[in-house]
Amino acid sequence: MSKSDGSVARVGEAELKRYCVDVLGHVGVSQADAAVIIDNLVEADLRGVDSHGVVRFPIYVERLAAGGSNPRPNIRFVRETRTTGVLDGDNGLGQLVGVRAMEAAIEKARDGDCAFVSVRNSNHYGAAAYYAEMATRHDMIGLTFTIGGINHMTPWGGAEAMLGNNPFAVAFPTGGDFPVVLDMACSVAARGKIIVAAKDGTPIPADWASGPDGAPTTDPVEALKGFVLPVGGPKGYALTMTVGLLSSMLSGAYFGSEVTHMYDDLETPQNIGHLFGVLPIASFEDVGRYKERMAKAARDICGVKKAPGVERIYLPGEREYLKMQDRRKSGIPLSRAVFAELRELGQRYGVALAEA
Repeated sequence: MSKSDGSVARVGEAELKRYCVDVLGHVGVSQADAAVIIDNLVEADLRGVDSHGVVRFPIYVERLAAGGSNPRPNIRFVRETRTTGVLDGDNGLGQLVGVRAMEAAIEKARDGDCAFVSVRNSNHYGAAAYYAEMATRHDMIGLTFTIGGINHMTPWGGAEAMLGNNPFAVAFPTGGDFPVVLDMACSVAARGKIIVAAKDGTPIPADWASGPDGAPTTDPVEALKGFVLPVGGPKGYALTMTVGLLSSMLSGAYFGSEVTHMYDDLETPQNIGHLFGVLPIASFEDVGRYKERMAKAARDICGVKKAPGVERIYLPGEREYLKMQDRRKSGIPLSRAVFAELRELGQRYGVALAEA
């Protein structure tokens, strides 16, 4: 019996990964590389970050098919020291390039030094938390910054888009079941959430975006023609620019007017930039002591007096962890619009996608 209902289609994790890997194979991506790419995408859906999950998959495939992204990149360092490096992604998909860059940063930090790797010639890399969390499995604090694949935010007071919403993430290892993770875009809401709303035909909150005329809108279609709004007004604008500069100025990646539109220009390489960093705990504090203090910090935060109607205080990243445990058992809910789009894409390449 199907676990789907009228509003969503539930798909098992293994089935969704198989489908995506098979489709990527038809546009030239090796099975090994495809598995790395899709692990990032599907984990976003498992964590409930649907804006950065398989809703993005069709545009990745379209760009690969059109020649805008490279299915078999030669990812390599073009500048390197013992603790730093500039990695050229050779226009590969951002998830693959991002994993290689964070792996390199972790390896450089194994002797106890902090390490940073900047990236050029990459593409949209999906959910930032995925990379930051990689470091936590090695008792390191992970950091990552990226520039968006679309300019859809104006400088504060401007009327022309010149910035992405430029996400970043920081992940802290703990002695518990999950790391503490900050993963946020610099806009009130990620543009991917607006894309999901547009596909579903549902309105968005009035503080998420403005239409092309600059007026706030609840229509996601009009919002996609306009601009996302920065979190915290001018502070959010400044944060957006800061993350963008960190993501691009250390590697030669594009910024500002150089950035093209990943959905409108499918053939031009985007030269997206990222920055990855790791802080080895043992270089600063005994790891056991650090984890004891993290556990106390968690108890302090979660044990505060609760506001009326609040049953539980969550740590950053905890809701996503709990949702991932649930969706691994019950299946990943995809909106009917997204599910239909994936099935249509699969039909082009003779790849089926089954509901749970």
